[in-house]
Amino acid sequence: MRIVYLAPFAFAPKATVSARMLPMAAALVRRGHQVTILLPPYDHPTHSGQVWERHGVRLENAHVPAGMSGWRLYWHLAHQLAARAGQLRPDAIHVFKPVGVAALALWRLRRAPYRLVLDNDDWEGRGGWVDANPYPPAQKLFMIWQEWWALRFAPQVTCASQILLARTQRLRAGKPADSVHLFPNGPGEWLRASVAQAEANRAALRRQLGWDQPMVIYAGNVPLNHDLDIAVHALRALPRARWAIVAAGEGLPALRRAVAQAGIGERVIWQGFMPHDQLIAWLVAADVAIYPYRDTLINRAKCSGKVIDYMVCGKPMVVSDVGMNRTYLEHERSALLTPPGDGEAFRAGLARLLAEPAFAAELGRAAQQRVWAHFGWEGRIAALEQIYAAR
Repeated sequence: MRIVYLAPFAFAPKATVSARMLPMAAALVRRGHQVTILLPPYDHPTHSGQVWERHGVRLENAHVPAGMSGWRLYWHLAHQLAARAGQLRPDAIHVFKPVGVAALALWRLRRAPYRLVLDNDDWEGRGGWVDANPYPPAQKLFMIWQEWWALRFAPQVTCASQILLARTQRLRAGKPADSVHLFPNGPGEWLRASVAQAEANRAALRRQLGWDQPMVIYAGNVPLNHDLDIAVHALRALPRARWAIVAAGEGLPALRRAVAQAGIGERVIWQGFMPHDQLIAWLVAADVAIYPYRDTLINRAKCSGKVIDYMVCGKPMVVSDVGMNRTYLEHERSALLTPPGDGEAFRAGLARLLAEPAFAAELGRAAQQRVWAHFGWEGRIAALEQIYAAR
């Protein structure tokens, strides 16, 4: 089959394309299909017009016109994505996210004779990112409508988490129950080699980086309304530990202020976005990985790519017991799951892993085995093929 994926934004720094779309697409390529990912890089305009191939998948970036911005730019990019998708004469088009540029392209394709599938990987509307982000009121209202329309219109919908599956089924009342499917994130097969190489070079990298103390790591986007103050509380009470923050995002300035106010700035390493192979090397080199949550609709619906990376790298981790975290991980068997928003419990879990390296290593090994056994795309991609092939 010829399959086209429509991305919601650039390849980086957000992870939807690299952590969700590319592993799916690469698994399809390994089964003999042709997959092209079309990207609208308005948030990374230096990628404008660039074409790459990664793991057998072709990635084409739309052209971002100089001087164009706002909704005019989004509509222009949506037109490019829809037109290019049609030129590729696909058997199926998979649109990622029910809001934004890709969803605008879906609107343009709504009468086209293609098999259309929509992916839902975040709670975007009321109670979700629309409320959390400072969008203008008119944009919020449009995004709420856009999500509602896209989730109801799409003939088939894939969902990244159980709560998104249930919500989508409610929004699609009266439509066939078997038109909504659960597909949590999973690792790209190429990560096996990346991790093996990183493990072979772990000691050398730690020496190079000067990591001679216990090293805690957080990797990923830092949004405006993040929960990393929970980690700040934990690290403040653990004076022997250092903290590597490998992140980009609008919430970084607030996080830097919180770190400074807590008096732990000299123990924090700030590292911006880095290529994924380099990130894997840093994760393998670190001692413990963390991801604190509060219990919100956004976090219940989240299917974290960073948790997948942590598991692939065999990291002992402390994460909050919210949403898909409890699907991916088992408390005291493959991670420590702490009550959401509980800073003291998070601190205690982190202190335990740092104090008990043998137990921590056992959790990391179990997490690594679990992610490949239960969430590898090789064992799940046939179900996605059936969605694309159905008539």
